[in-house]
Amino acid sequence: MREDPKKRVAEQIASSLRERILGGRLPPGEALPSERELAEQFEANRSTVREALHRLEAVGLVEMRHGGATRVRDFLVSAGLHVLPWLIAPGGRVDEAWLRDLHEVRAMFLSFCAEQAARKATIDDVEKLEALAAQLADPKAKPAQLQRLDWSFFEALVATTQNRILTLITHVVHDVYVQHAPRFAAIYEKDVFDARHHAHAALAIRRRDAAAAAAAMRRYAESALRGRP
Repeated sequence: MREDPKKRVAEQIASSLRERILGGRLPPGEALPSERELAEQFEANRSTVREALHRLEAVGLVEMRHGGATRVRDFLVSAGLHVLPWLIAPGGRVDEAWLRDLHEVRAMFLSFCAEQAARKATIDDVEKLEALAAQLADPKAKPAQLQRLDWSFFEALVATTQNRILTLITHVVHDVYVQHAPRFAAIYEKDVFDARHHAHAALAIRRRDAAAAAAAMRRYAESALRGRP
């Protein structure tokens, strides 16, 4: 099925404005140009511009007011995880500061999940984690395959915690992660990714060693933060 040209242009306009907002060129509180001015700037009709603005409003980047100016919102307050990929790689180039923030949170999240898994895992849970760890250790696995397996390992960890809030958060992160997987691909390059951390975590979970399981997953997350195994 062909993509609707209007929707394609609307996304192009939204993408351009989104990068300006997230990059700080359009600060919180600033009024955007009028729909007429934006239509002239992007050589589009006003209905297409309006659709682009609605897309930005839907993710918390702008506030549209009937009869008034459309203003930029403070995305740290109003936006959700859906803007994360554009913060990490605006214009396709990785922003190291945002990437570091992500990995710091990722380290805390993974270590907590592993700690809880060591306390609550069943034999079936352990065997599933060990099987995924073995697949991750395959020297022939390509980065894209490692990325999929790593996500499966993470999902299995979360499921093992039996924590419903963690499960809900995982669903939100999954939508962002899967739709923008290439932006996270560098984590899985051969000189960065090290599957031994997963194996150590799985073994610690089997032994009910919560501290060792948490430490293994923290080391894994920190290896991506440092850019080496």
